[in-house]
Amino acid sequence: MLKELLTTTDPNNYQNYLNEKTAYVLNLLKDKGITLPTPQIFPSTPSNYRMRAEFAVFHTESGFEYCMYDKENGKKKRVFITYFDGVSLAINKAMTLLKEYALTDLLIKNRLFEADFLCNLQGDVIITLNYHKKLDDDFAVSLEKLRSYLQEKSLNAEIVARARKQKITCKDDTLLECLKVNDKNVYLYQIEGTFTQPNAVTCEKMLEFALNCSKDMQQTDLLELYCGSGTFTATLAPCYRKVLATEVARVPTQNALRNLEKNNIDNVKLVRLSAVEVTQALNRERTFNRLQQKDVDLNEYDFKTLLIDPPRAGLQDEAALKFTARFDRVIYISCGPESFASDLQFLTKTHRIEKLAFFDQFPYTHHLESGALLVRR
Repeated sequence: MLKELLTTTDPNNYQNYLNEKTAYVLNLLKDKGITLPTPQIFPSTPSNYRMRAEFAVFHTESGFEYCMYDKENGKKKRVFITYFDGVSLAINKAMTLLKEYALTDLLIKNRLFEADFLCNLQGDVIITLNYHKKLDDDFAVSLEKLRSYLQEKSLNAEIVARARKQKITCKDDTLLECLKVNDKNVYLYQIEGTFTQPNAVTCEKMLEFALNCSKDMQQTDLLELYCGSGTFTATLAPCYRKVLATEVARVPTQNALRNLEKNNIDNVKLVRLSAVEVTQALNRERTFNRLQQKDVDLNEYDFKTLLIDPPRAGLQDEAALKFTARFDRVIYISCGPESFASDLQFLTKTHRIEKLAFFDQFPYTHHLESGALLVRR
């Protein structure tokens, strides 16, 4: 098995990395006795693919160095990073400019222990600086000067500083991403400190796959669990008559509503319910004020399709699997190959896999995202 590359890249060997992990997942599925269609395989760009990164800060007499940690003989090894091919060009530029500026302003440099970067495909960046010190008014002035310096260097950057029980934001802590999906723009607000898709180009391919799974469904309704900030919701909603999307976390739910409005989506109701609560509601075992507050009458929905993008552990239990199997069509997006294989082994008792795809969100690692369209036999 090829060695995982966490602190560097190997573009000349990229295809071998991708071939190895797709073969691994295919073997997992075949070992479960699952009948598979020919999979679509969506590669990443071999370099400058990551839209977010976190670096520890190692202080030196002359300034500081970015560092990451790799494993060598089972032990952590500090690796200094000057330029990282794995992250976007905008993040590399931000890293360089931040180091340069910190040499001129000790308030920015002192007690800095971590620098995080988030960017979009348009080259806008949010830099989050994490400190082991109290952030005072003088520091806030320095932060504004840093932002002005970055703007002068043609980097459209916002700055967020964090310390214990403190957060200072220069102007904004949110980026607007624009993804191109089947020649249509999908706009997504991305909030500093919350989950965002790490590989935007591969994310576009995941959304295109889900769109292709949603053809000719305009007269039916979609139920989406684990909708997060609404990345799939905003993309797929125009393919359906109505959509009910659910999420439990407050900040992603608020951001999803904002993303729906930005994309002029008006056929989605978004409710804070867990997967278990959704099951109880559909089984008429419980009524929920949260549904009534959103003016949701489940009797008015014709759910033919379920979209799930569960955590790495997958659906986990038989009750969740049986609930999933109730739907005629299931679009399953997975970040855990082992749980994906286990869940499909159960679901293919009642459904066939009509489409199968693999998406390389994390080049040079063993991680591989998978997608499947399951249709009732």
